[in-house]
Amino acid sequence: MSDLPNSPTRFVAQLIDLQASADLLQKHKEMTIISDSGDVPFATLGQNFSFANFFDEANPRDPAAAHEKLVWQLACVLFDRIAVPEELQGVPEASERLRKDNLSTFWQKLVNDACSKQIAMGRSSEEKAIAALSGHRISDACGHLLDSRDFHLATLVALIGTRDSMRKDMREQLNEWQSSQMLSEFSQPIRTIYELLAGNVCVCDGSKGQLEDRIESFIISKRFGLDWRQAFGLRLWYGIMSGESIEHAVENFAQDLAQDKETSRPFAWYVEQKVPTLWDDRELEDREDLLWGLLKLYTFDDADIEDILRPENSQLSPLDIRLSWQLSQALTAKSAVRYREDNEDKSDRTTLSFAAQLTNEGSWLDGIFVLLHLTSDDARAKSIQNHLAQHAGRIGSEDTQSFTMLTQTFKIPASWIWEAKALYMRSVEKNPRGEVECLIKAGSFNEAHRTFAKEVAPKTVVELDYDTLRTLLGGFQGKENTISEWHLGGEIYQDFLELLESEKRGWPVDHALLERLLAGLPAVVEESRHPGFMEMVAIETISGVVAKTVVALGKKGEVSSLL
Repeated sequence: MSDLPNSPTRFVAQLIDLQASADLLQKHKEMTIISDSGDVPFATLGQNFSFANFFDEANPRDPAAAHEKLVWQLACVLFDRIAVPEELQGVPEASERLRKDNLSTFWQKLVNDACSKQIAMGRSSEEKAIAALSGHRISDACGHLLDSRDFHLATLVALIGTRDSMRKDMREQLNEWQSSQMLSEFSQPIRTIYELLAGNVCVCDGSKGQLEDRIESFIISKRFGLDWRQAFGLRLWYGIMSGESIEHAVENFAQDLAQDKETSRPFAWYVEQKVPTLWDDRELEDREDLLWGLLKLYTFDDADIEDILRPENSQLSPLDIRLSWQLSQALTAKSAVRYREDNEDKSDRTTLSFAAQLTNEGSWLDGIFVLLHLTSDDARAKSIQNHLAQHAGRIGSEDTQSFTMLTQTFKIPASWIWEAKALYMRSVEKNPRGEVECLIKAGSFNEAHRTFAKEVAPKTVVELDYDTLRTLLGGFQGKENTISEWHLGGEIYQDFLELLESEKRGWPVDHALLERLLAGLPAVVEESRHPGFMEMVAIETISGVVAKTVVALGKKGEVSSLL
């Protein structure tokens, strides 16, 4: 891939294009089910979704949006479940027949504009008839032939595609004409119409002979300026038997393309419309229309979904993965297609790329939504936790919209959020107290206690901020037995507060409390624990209070049991 061009216009256009990604995910979110039945939440599309529900109406003048709408509509035709009416339940292969009818209707609308333009530009009634047939407008084709008073051909065209026997008869008639060298008397448009009637929609073969009897070979789509959609339509409507499926038309077109019998290639829409891309694509002419890609996915079991859905086949920028990701999610959720090899790895690569794209656009919450689709529980958990850590400063408090969306909509465990906020407090805010508070809410009591004992508690003792010390100790209540070094941290500070309270209120001193302090204080400042300066000062302060208490008890004759 080459560097993106430096054109300011293209750069702005790219930003505008990418900023729409999050907005276009809204309908996808509405159809998504997020499960938290396991340890890690997981997002997937519900079973009853329709491809038609994905597209959000956008600017009708935007060619990219117009093409995307067609992509979703075609996916709906090809992959959505067909509801067979009760009266057709007994008809063999009724579902596939209905699907073929739906594709025919869709394709007729798809080529209608091109068909109309070519009819208007036709130089003869026969050329206008061929243009009409390329849009499956059979009655219009008959009308144009009647204008030229070719009543016999008009009658035959009225029956095109309805009877397989007529195709066979017309093929035999053409062979006879060619053997008798009568085809040289036919114009290419008239000859083409007869070939279409016979089911030949690709190459009209010529013949050698005397100069006056020679017939030139020509490719129908090239001769009459048909685009690839019209060329495929000819195969769908006239190139296969009435009982044959969509797959036969796709296979025929693919085979003709591979053998260079068909020159109307399915270039990507922006290549065909000469819309400038946002990068220097050296393989521009190899990009295939996503509509053709969907037809291949429907037909061929070995079609490469990763190659077909790559953004270069539908987007002006290879960095815009949104449509590729949505289609891959929808197609795999329907079990319509699968990745060839390493299915989960390939799917996850697309997911990670799209999450990164959304994050770069500023839609970090939507990045979380996308990461919820990662297939591996372990990868999903780690990716989401890393993402939360990177954006912890934007989460806010428990009553913010972001926090609510994460916990209630995306069903992210609150502990993951608090752990991310704790890391932010430590590395960015340099706020040990905030870190301890977040870790306590995350349920990470051992880690919270380490920071509490090393940094927060000593500072509160030095600053005589006993209210804060008492509040933080309350967060560990009931969890003391789960904390490995509680006796060297929380217990000492808790006993210290109780000792101060006893002295303040004139209560008898708890000798067991004093024993714990006398035993624990020396252990806290051992060199092996690498106590910090603040911790040393705090322990000296506590030791001083304990010493005074012991002296006072000694004067009362109560100290013997402590020595």
